[in-house]
Amino acid sequence: MRSPLVILPLSLFAAATAAAQGRLPGTWKGHWARAGDTMAVTLHVRHDSGNIYSATFDSDRLRVSGIPFADVRLQGCCDVTLVLRGDRTTATFLGTLRGDSLTGRFEESSESSGGFAFSRPRQAESRPAFDERAITFTNGDVRLAGTLLVPRGTAAVPAVVFVHGSGPEGRWASRFLATQLASHGIAALIYDKRGVGESTGDWRQATPEDLARDAAAAVARLRQESRIDSRRIGVHGHSQGGTLAPMVVALSPNVAFVIASAGAGLPMDSVEIFSVMNAWSPGASSAKDSAEVREYVGELVAVAYRGRPRARLDSLANALRDRAWFVPPPAADNSYWKFSKVYAQYEPLTWWAQVRVPVLLIYGENDQRVPPRESVARIATTLARNASNVDLTVRIIPGADHTFRMPPGPGGWPVTAADYVPSLLRWLADR
Repeated sequence: MRSPLVILPLSLFAAATAAAQGRLPGTWKGHWARAGDTMAVTLHVRHDSGNIYSATFDSDRLRVSGIPFADVRLQGCCDVTLVLRGDRTTATFLGTLRGDSLTGRFEESSESSGGFAFSRPRQAESRPAFDERAITFTNGDVRLAGTLLVPRGTAAVPAVVFVHGSGPEGRWASRFLATQLASHGIAALIYDKRGVGESTGDWRQATPEDLARDAAAAVARLRQESRIDSRRIGVHGHSQGGTLAPMVVALSPNVAFVIASAGAGLPMDSVEIFSVMNAWSPGASSAKDSAEVREYVGELVAVAYRGRPRARLDSLANALRDRAWFVPPPAADNSYWKFSKVYAQYEPLTWWAQVRVPVLLIYGENDQRVPPRESVARIATTLARNASNVDLTVRIIPGADHTFRMPPGPGGWPVTAADYVPSLLRWLADR
């Protein structure tokens, strides 16, 4: 049984604590394990000051790099607590530091727990093939902050600006792909969406054009960098970013290529019906249920995107509220209504008609947020009609979802489609 810390001589306790402070910071290689599923993870811990620490983690399987922990604590000589807050859940890791090992348990919910084990590599971690530094640029009165990753060397290199998906995305959201590009000779600019992290403004009040002009400003900023080949700067956007990508190209004459990942090629109200139906239909248990879901979703979208009075929507909600699949309409003051009205005006094909640079359209076959094949057909037809010689490549990855992931393993962690990242790198290398 461990002796209470209070009986230790003060000098011994201080020495043990100081030793632990020296051992905890650094890079740790290891894994998380749950339900017989193991996932490789790299942990980076930094000692900021006193008893204040910060930490991030990388995981190729999750396609993340530099994801921050919300809280890092070291108690006494050996007890380590890390708290990771996600969009929907919070995971708490409780571990014990013993020499060059850090092991323990984590709990994400009352029904989801597992273990972890890390060790400190005996050899120094190899230096990455790229340098990175902070960068800022402006769009009107909005100041945007990000990180520029540039391959080492002296020659001018091509570059990619990453355009955000929906919601409050920081630069970390694209960091994994950015490191993949930078490791293969292509610079990458990732930045905090307006109103997120170190960027000013408010993404919730932004129009599609505001966000597209933010990305165009990022392209203009890259053209000032001596290591960047100004003739070879492209954009990559996923989901909302892929949908807005052709507008970025139209607003910035210096964009040399575009990767639209899970970008919509249909009117925005049609995409919303597709997405919401896929979310709610699994709860339907009969043909009658399915018909009611479709009627309700259609009315919800008609109110949100087309400005129809909501009396019939409220009537349907009242009549269907006891159904297993039912989700009530957002409250009248919810930002959903304003967002929908603004995005209803955006027409992707209007902007695709102006694109004359090489295009990669990439989708997951089982995307339930954006209809992949119909989007491809409409975008391809538009490009062919307006510029028959446009260099268009289409890649639909079998079995993959909206985020290019396959069904998760037994631990619940996603599995990335094997050909997703190689497809991006091959297409870029060819151009």
